[in-house]
Amino acid sequence: MNDIENKRSNKKENVKTEVVYNNNLTRKRLLVLMAVFIIIAMVIAGYTGYIQLVWATELKVKAYEQQNQDRTIKASRGTVYDCEGNVLAISISVDTISVSPVTVQKNKDITVEEIASDLSNILNLEYESTLNKLKSESQYQLIASKVDRQIGDVIRDYIKTNSVAGIYVQQDSKRYYPYGSLASHAIGFAGDDNQGLFGLELSLDKYLKGTDGKILTELDVAGTELPFAFESRIEAIDGFDVITTLNTDIQRIAEKIVEQAIEDNKSEDGAVCIVSNSKTSEILAMVSSPGFDLNNPRLLREGYTIEGWTGLRSSDVQLLYSTVWRNKALMDTYEPGSTFKSITTAMALEEDIVELDTIVDDFPVTVFGSTIHCWSKEYPHGTETFLQAVYNSCNPVFVKISHLIGIKTFYEYVEAFGFKDNTGIELIGEGTSIFHDEPTKLDMSVASFGQRFQITPIQMVAAYNAIANGGYLIEPSLTDAVIDKQGNTVYDFEPKVVRQVISQDTSDQLRMVLEGVVKEGGGKNAYVEGYRVAGKTGTSETIVDDVYISSFIGFAPADNPVITVLFIVFNPQGDSYYGSQVAAPYAKLVFEESLGVLGVEKDGVVNNVNSVYVPNLNGFNVEKATQKLKSYGLSYQIEGSTAGEDVTIMYQYPESGTKINQDGVIILYTYVPENKKTVRIPYLIGKQEQEVIKTLKDLGLNVNVDGNGTCISVQYPAGAYVEKGTIVNITFRYTDYLD
Repeated sequence: MNDIENKRSNKKENVKTEVVYNNNLTRKRLLVLMAVFIIIAMVIAGYTGYIQLVWATELKVKAYEQQNQDRTIKASRGTVYDCEGNVLAISISVDTISVSPVTVQKNKDITVEEIASDLSNILNLEYESTLNKLKSESQYQLIASKVDRQIGDVIRDYIKTNSVAGIYVQQDSKRYYPYGSLASHAIGFAGDDNQGLFGLELSLDKYLKGTDGKILTELDVAGTELPFAFESRIEAIDGFDVITTLNTDIQRIAEKIVEQAIEDNKSEDGAVCIVSNSKTSEILAMVSSPGFDLNNPRLLREGYTIEGWTGLRSSDVQLLYSTVWRNKALMDTYEPGSTFKSITTAMALEEDIVELDTIVDDFPVTVFGSTIHCWSKEYPHGTETFLQAVYNSCNPVFVKISHLIGIKTFYEYVEAFGFKDNTGIELIGEGTSIFHDEPTKLDMSVASFGQRFQITPIQMVAAYNAIANGGYLIEPSLTDAVIDKQGNTVYDFEPKVVRQVISQDTSDQLRMVLEGVVKEGGGKNAYVEGYRVAGKTGTSETIVDDVYISSFIGFAPADNPVITVLFIVFNPQGDSYYGSQVAAPYAKLVFEESLGVLGVEKDGVVNNVNSVYVPNLNGFNVEKATQKLKSYGLSYQIEGSTAGEDVTIMYQYPESGTKINQDGVIILYTYVPENKKTVRIPYLIGKQEQEVIKTLKDLGLNVNVDGNGTCISVQYPAGAYVEKGTIVNITFRYTDYLD
């Protein structure tokens, strides 16, 4: 009995223990399960919070992009004008063709292949490329940009006629330059995305580019436009307009004369011409040859043949930058040669080192073992006044003057005239001048006449403007103002005075001195009758043997300067390389024509030789023919019999309509000549102007004269036979100054 009760008691204990164990196990499982749920809840809550707090903005953007489609409305780039209001750069209306492939693919009445074929034919595109774009899974594909409006209208009609969805024709703009290559380096150009890439287009891009707008359209979950969705627009804000200081007429004149100088002097490395307002340093014309067509700036330069040329590859762009895109007026440095003597003269006068009537000499001077001679060392000028030394451009005189100035003061003036700093002109890429870090007396000696250092052409223009305007160095500028579409001024580019370098008295003296250089000294080939031109010529060597740089810089009128002109010819290969013969004659032409454009009146009586057009005299009797010629101021010579009233003119030379000088001669024939009368051209090179003209006129020839002084070129070789009455082009230059 006891055993049975014990067993029952043990069994109860075991059951009780098992129940307790099971309860503990269940409790533990519940705790673990609860902990898992809490952790999961915390993760979910944390992730939800992270999404709401951190990802919220990004997800909103993605949701918006998924539910909406936007197309860009291109802003129209601002117009660029010259100082007279002529358009230099303008954005013309074109169209951009784009598609939504997911929408195109859902057209029911026309297949994707048909659409691709039609678009390819209208836009002259490759079919396979177009088809691949239409079959893509994207919401946007560009088909063609910068399409003429007429082609865009054809696409619009196509969409309407065929009820095609998913093709978009959006208004865009393309940059157009009405004058082609005119002022190419100054104006610059913009890319296909209307972003400025070069010249003023680049440096003033923030004013010109404007702000693009958008067209927003709602989409369904499949990315298809909702049929009755509201389309919203954010309109584009067009760019501001820019008024430059360039004068189209003067720019055209300068470019024409630069090309003439390159051809006449067989220049292998081009030329530069800058025309500036002397008082404000505003640039009226900037020429760097060779140039390029702004409407096709990536065109391969003539004379080059490069396989696969696109103008876009890095090698293509590098070649363009080193040739046609390179603005020599701004980027290149050169030794100024004797044009720098004006700067040394300014130092000497300002520091009271010398007076114009101070007696000096051009005897050779030796510095650290190097002997410096005058350019005319075979026939030295000897003792002379300082004024005469400037006219004669005597190197030893300037060396000795620099020694009196001293190294410290000399280079302080070099810096004051702006030769050690960039000028501040708006264009990007201005070159850096090159001077010795610690110049010696020898360095200063050769620098006094413009050798063994390098500056940029634009620096020299700014320095000469300071000489011309009363002594003020002013930052050169190409921009007059930025205006909005209503003509209101947004930003006014006022002339910025850097510092006063020399006094008004020194400026007055130096203007008079440089006027004398042109009237009596080495700058005579730049003399313009009726205008008081002041300036200086220069010839400098390069590190390459037999390669020279010829230049002239000056301003006019000397008593009240209006314009400053710098003219440089690089590596002339003609009969001369001296600045007085290569650059000065062409600077003269720039002065004469530019001052005329600006309405500057000539002083005194000008002895111009007028031109006339030869009248038609065939069929006239001799008396009436000769009377008519006299009324035109022309002389004549008659070949054949003149007896009898019925004798008429059967042939004349020059022929009617030919333009000749009013003092020219017409050869009249009273018969039809089988062999026209000819004369032999004599040897004229080296003879003086009056003798040459008289000799040719005595032979019955007409003369077209370029320049003054000694004959250096005749159109026809000596010994050649030409018809009587022929117009012979003769070039004269003053050759007594090799500077």
